[in-house]
Amino acid sequence: MKILVPTLGESVSEATVAKWLKKKGDDVSKDEVLVELETDKATLEVYAQSNGVLSEIYINAGQDVEIGAELAEFLEREVSDLSEVPEITHSELKDESNKPEGTNIDSKNDNVKHEDILEKQLISSSDINRSGIGNKITKIDIEEFITGENLSPSERRNKSNKNVKILNNNIEQNEKLSSKKSTRIPMTRIQRTMAERLKKAQKDAAMLTTFNEVDMSKVINIRNNNKEIFEKKFGVKLGFMSFFCNAVVLALKEIKIINSEIDGTDIIYHDHIDIGIALGAPQGLLVPVIRSVDKKSFFEIEKEIFNFGKEAREGTITSDQMTGATFTITNGGVYGSMMSTPIINPPQTGILGLHQIKDRPVVENGEIIIKPMMYVALTYDHRAVSGKEAVSFLVKVKQFIEKPDRMLIGL
Repeated sequence: MKILVPTLGESVSEATVAKWLKKKGDDVSKDEVLVELETDKATLEVYAQSNGVLSEIYINAGQDVEIGAELAEFLEREVSDLSEVPEITHSELKDESNKPEGTNIDSKNDNVKHEDILEKQLISSSDINRSGIGNKITKIDIEEFITGENLSPSERRNKSNKNVKILNNNIEQNEKLSSKKSTRIPMTRIQRTMAERLKKAQKDAAMLTTFNEVDMSKVINIRNNNKEIFEKKFGVKLGFMSFFCNAVVLALKEIKIINSEIDGTDIIYHDHIDIGIALGAPQGLLVPVIRSVDKKSFFEIEKEIFNFGKEAREGTITSDQMTGATFTITNGGVYGSMMSTPIINPPQTGILGLHQIKDRPVVENGEIIIKPMMYVALTYDHRAVSGKEAVSFLVKVKQFIEKPDRMLIGL
């Protein structure tokens, strides 16, 4: 039975063999993972369809494969035959026993070797310098006598001190060298694809970023007053992202050019609003998509974000979950970022960057007040979006967050 590369998802035709979880000759149970494949969007697992043995591996880790390519040969059988294992083990042990003397350098064999030497040598104890406690002969004394390096105890101590100094110098030098050690690790397919897309975005799009600051006081109060009831009822925490998703939806409906993409010499306006949420994951930056955000409640948005985060950590997000976004939100604030200029995710024309909430002095009605503030940034493609439209969009988002009751009644 051939193990083939499965369908990888929409618009994905190639993957990289990331890791074999089973080796050639391993017994495998049904539904066990054989190999992990990494596409430019997600990590996929290939499972065993029945009990059997992985008899041959054709593609090694790190190699690229296309859909339908043969990964391995699988021998199906209901009960794995383990009769070969004792034979292999016995054969390996037999091979070990036939190795020439001296290939095994553990301390036990080393002691046997010295005993054999002492039995074969005719040594008079009076000829050997004694360095042990109570004027006893040590193994080192015997070895040095045999090698012709029969030193007195004082000479041996002097030599030992010199050796210690040399050893310490060598250790110190090695530590200095080891501290400058570098390791080369190939980029994952996701990292390579992300690098290519970001570079392409910088090359093709006329990116410009506009900034603003948002007073988070009212949203924080709403969250603090309702987070326990919300979590008890829905089973997920009430975060800030659902507030921003709703604010972005209302702003996109008013300024439609931000919810568009450039295709050649055309601009495609989207009636649907699918928002990509940038997430950090062990395998790199992932951007799963919340579909039809304008038709979803706070709970549904938070639930999807929670599930995305869990799947990102487990590496189970599919490529289909990360395609088709019309706009993206990225939150660098969770990592402590105060301000940044996010890069557009092509072919979208805009991306909103959120940042850390910090108490800062602001002037309100002629008075200086300390308020929880957040810097927000909108990077947009100036080929399609004018500065007026970009600034207006960001101001709309700011107004909805600062007066969240307007989101409730649609003002």
